[in-house]
Amino acid sequence: MGKKLYKYMGAEILNMAFEKDGFCSLKCSYPKDYNDPYELFLTISFHQTPNVLAFYREIVSEIGQYPTTCFSKSPIVTPMWAHYANNGKGFVIEVDEDKLSNHIACKGLDDVTYQDEARSEIEKNLQMAYQIGKPRYLMFLRQAAYYAAYFTKSSCWNYELERRLVVNDSDIENIYGNMILYIPLDCISKIIAGPRIEPNFLQQGIELSKKCNVPFFQVNVGKTTSKPYLTNSNSETYMFDGNGVIKSPFSCSSCREPMINDDNEVCSWCLITEEHELNASTNAFRMLERAGILSDYVKAFNQIGK
Repeated sequence: MGKKLYKYMGAEILNMAFEKDGFCSLKCSYPKDYNDPYELFLTISFHQTPNVLAFYREIVSEIGQYPTTCFSKSPIVTPMWAHYANNGKGFVIEVDEDKLSNHIACKGLDDVTYQDEARSEIEKNLQMAYQIGKPRYLMFLRQAAYYAAYFTKSSCWNYELERRLVVNDSDIENIYGNMILYIPLDCISKIIAGPRIEPNFLQQGIELSKKCNVPFFQVNVGKTTSKPYLTNSNSETYMFDGNGVIKSPFSCSSCREPMINDDNEVCSWCLITEEHELNASTNAFRMLERAGILSDYVKAFNQIGK
């Protein structure tokens, strides 16, 4: 299974992304416009002498700005659904990285490294360039600073599991002031709806997947684990294993949630009967409620220790 990339987007963006026949559009930005104020920051440690800092600034100057689009390496990152896909009401597009690489002669495609200190290898390049001054060492320094600037972020962002694609300005089309990278439809391998998708957008996603001839999935929030699972159009259960979406070996025949084994056809939640619910209703809170003193008890309990 080749590498997969996952692009999160709002529900209203999905149809717009496929407006151009035979292509899917990806919005790009320059790093200076990203939402992280420390983009392009974690190159070298700035605890240097003024001479070294002036030399670094002279050689590196401002890192060149190239159109960049960001992916995640997982379609089930809950904060990503919250931040970039309408709080779970949007979509994720799965992109086949191998096919994408065949179509785009990119300037860079790599994982983001998350750390809170400058990259140590650049310090070595800086010292070599500063002390020896040969042109090749200056080029090594520029290359190292470029890579660090585009593929390093503070560790507080590590939940994103980000992988970035950097392209040339010539690869981009300006659409209503937006930098758009068009990739062929054969790069798209799945359309995935969020767990809170609204019915009208859900139907749009299903119809679009048929038009593009790609599988359609929906992310689901289960009851037995905080890790979301997926179901396809045939209500078959799938999981993300860290590399891709695979079919779950066991799942509940009722709610479709993945199960550890096939000891039962249905999960424990779906095995709850009226008798179980009746037994649960004999808890002490129910008795206090029937006696009309539950609220007084809770109020008095909450005062303990104050």
